Amino acid sequence: MKAQSIILTLSMACAIVSCSTEEVAEPDRIQLVDPRDPAGPDAVNIDFSSWKVTLPVDKNNDNKPDEYMPSQLKDGKYRNLAALEDFMYDDDDNQGIIFHTYYGGSTTANSSFPRTELRELINPSNSRENWNLASGGVLKIRTQVIDVSNNTYTGSLDKDRFIMAQIHGIINPADVQRLGLSSDAAPPLLKMQWRDGEMYAYKKTLKDDNTTGDDLYSKSDDIWGDISFNFGTVGYDPFDIEIRASAARIDVTVNGVSHTFQDVSLDKWKFDSYFKAGVYLQSTDPAAFATVKIHSLEVTH
Repeated sequence: MKAQSIILTLSMACAIVSCSTEEVAEPDRIQLVDPRDPAGPDAVNIDFSSWKVTLPVDKNNDNKPDEYMPSQLKDGKYRNLAALEDFMYDDDDNQGIIFHTYYGGSTTANSSFPRTELRELINPSNSRENWNLASGGVLKIRTQVIDVSNNTYTGSLDKDRFIMAQIHGIINPADVQRLGLSSDAAPPLLKMQWRDGEMYAYKKTLKDDNTTGDDLYSKSDDIWGDISFNFGTVGYDPFDIEIRASAARIDVTVNGVSHTFQDVSLDKWKFDSYFKAGVYLQSTDPAAFATVKIHSLEVTH
């Protein structure tokens, strides 16, 4: 019995010596996750402190599209809004935010097309405070088309078309009052439209360069038309858009291809402006839809 005890003791001693001479494996490192951030540390981080979003639905039955303000979106709060689940949400790869829209829902007062679209608010508490070309602004966006419906309704395109970024016009409050207008609605100055995999810029231009005075505040198609530029194929891969707006000039770059708009119409542009980004469908086909992903979004003034 005593001999057995001695043998067991020696065996344990040998085991201890043997273990002490072996290299101890380093434990796996665990990345801590902030419980307040359901998307985790690798999620895309876009600053929504100066953006609201418009949805293609009217769930609160106020006869206009539902909107969510910067205070409801910023700091990841959009992830906790059930109303956004079908329209604006993190992609599974955490590399971008999905924006989805479809026809048949609610539209804004001046359009028959639906959108899931961000609208810039340089003052989150006052949508009538905007910028003008003299003060300028820069929009940088990395975006991507995920899916879009087939065009079976009208025209020759294979796929339905949609707008991914804009500079939109708005009449400033002083001019609304001076002209006795009931609305501050103005035409979009620049639209970046996806058409069968190619990216087009459409810029508003005067049909008559001699137009002057209060006629410049009209949004009528009799006053304003469009000129365009084709930046080529972007397809379904991520791509970059940079828009630089300044006095009487707009510089647009898509994936390294640049084009400058500079004409009399820009010199005479009387409206204030704001940026928009997301997906704005340009079809009234009941089956139409479009889905895009925004990887990054930045605005400076």
